[in-house]
Amino acid sequence: MTMTLDPQLVVIALAALLIGLFIGLALRSPLKRKADVLGERVAGLERERAALTSDRERLTGELKAREAQIRPLADEIDKLRRDFARTKPGHEPLAATAYDPEDLRQLKGVGPKFADKLAAVGITRIDQIAGWTQTDAAVIDGQMGEFKGRIASDQLVDQARLLHEGRMTEYETRFGKIGPA
Repeated sequence: MTMTLDPQLVVIALAALLIGLFIGLALRSPLKRKADVLGERVAGLERERAALTSDRERLTGELKAREAQIRPLADEIDKLRRDFARTKPGHEPLAATAYDPEDLRQLKGVGPKFADKLAAVGITRIDQIAGWTQTDAAVIDGQMGEFKGRIASDQLVDQARLLHEGRMTEYETRFGKIGPA
């Protein structure tokens, strides 16, 4: 049995092969260019993210340094206010240094509805919030429904600790006057 090749069939096969290669190259070229552009964009975004992360770390360090500078000065001011109040009987301290430990609405960001939501889970005093760990705050935050995320965003634990520790000047420096916003 001998096999013969039809020359016309060979020409058609070669033509189909060439057309297929041409179409493949034509489709590949724009896709390759698009992939290159996207790769460059990703690399640019990664560089930008690295720069922003570096900036965030630098600013966090600066913030901690500033807070460390404020703390002793604020403590000294609070001490002087207490001393002044003791030396002048019948006079009120220079600033509102007292707070009501049972009024959660004194914390910035806590209004009547948020205070009611906290009370519903048994949180009725500022000293309770001052004693929270990050885990405690996360557990309570999970029970806050529409107020979820507010404990961290409003820095309620930091506010409560400063008030509970009597660090009124530092509180007012960071969060403003004591009382509702």
